[in-house]
Amino acid sequence: MIAALRRAAMPALVLCAPASVAAATCSGANEYAFSFSSRPTTQLAYGSNYTYTASRTAGGSVNFTVGLTAANLSSTTVGGETMPRITTLMSGGTTIRHLTFGGVFTGRTTSITGTSRIITATFTFPSPVVSFALTADDIDYGANQFRDWIAITGTNGAAIYTPAMTTPWGNNNSGTSTATGSSIAFGTRTSAPALGSASQIAGVSTSDIGTSTGRFTAEFAQPVTSVTVRYGNYPGESTTGQQAMGISGISFCELPELAFAKSSTPATGALGAFALPGNDMIYTLTVTNPSGTSVDAGSIILNDILPADVTFRNVAYDGTTTLPVKLATSGGLTLGASSLAYRQSSDTAFTYSPATGYDPQVAELRITPGGELAPNSSAVFVFRAQVK
Repeated sequence: MIAALRRAAMPALVLCAPASVAAATCSGANEYAFSFSSRPTTQLAYGSNYTYTASRTAGGSVNFTVGLTAANLSSTTVGGETMPRITTLMSGGTTIRHLTFGGVFTGRTTSITGTSRIITATFTFPSPVVSFALTADDIDYGANQFRDWIAITGTNGAAIYTPAMTTPWGNNNSGTSTATGSSIAFGTRTSAPALGSASQIAGVSTSDIGTSTGRFTAEFAQPVTSVTVRYGNYPGESTTGQQAMGISGISFCELPELAFAKSSTPATGALGAFALPGNDMIYTLTVTNPSGTSVDAGSIILNDILPADVTFRNVAYDGTTTLPVKLATSGGLTLGASSLAYRQSSDTAFTYSPATGYDPQVAELRITPGGELAPNSSAVFVFRAQVK
């Protein structure tokens, strides 16, 4: 995942990350989770915010808030209970509780992204999290009463993200098809009910309370600070009635915060192990991931500006590699010839091909390793340069 970075003491070394990322992962013990079954049955209120705590087996906790709003409800009663509420209603009265919200809208929802005839539940975190996922139940359709209509988006600053949707039957509920046994469809869809984006979900058939028929999971690959669930009644029929959905819980991983450092040691040469002209210096670049979440492949780029008083050594670092840079400790990363790029002192692009031996034209080295940097691990790169 894109990592939150802190700068090491030596300014010549820069660690950066590209904008496009894949989903980060964390082990079960490092995954934060929260289930509404961990909370007692509780009456909540629209227009209010509530704070909960997610924890992980490996230790640690993260507080988050859930804000609930509603517009244009003629009733807040569903199944004899007042919404919103932490209740067993969505599980058919078993011990499984959901964050349940709904009511009776004054009319069909015209736009799921608008402000009229909409209920929202917004999950907010104090700092970005990755691999955020939520699971919800009882998304379905009742003729001449309701058609559940949902849109889910995640944000991080100005960025807006769309989740990946799955059901207990996989992801073949997207587009025009609906998985057998499921009461929902999601994604861009031209047949009724037409859906305008990949972030939208609609009920297409009935679902019994307490079953997996109306269940879906939404997960974000990108880091998010908030996730909003928008809930309405799809247009098409004029009548409205009681409707509700329930969120059973959430899970997420912490965003990795990488530490990095650069050090140098004189190599033993004809003049001894001293930083004297004609001797080599061994430079060590260390990247550390102290979090419980892996760092995605392609997310680490090391740029090292060489000191003006050294000359880069472009020969095999030692007998264990053919490259001038050695991955001394991998931490799950890999290093190949394509992982290395060079900038000439008179240029700004990393397109220079250094000469074999000591090449004074190399002004900056770029390392783009492959593989994922594992949780709670470090990668160490070493190379040599000669003191002028």
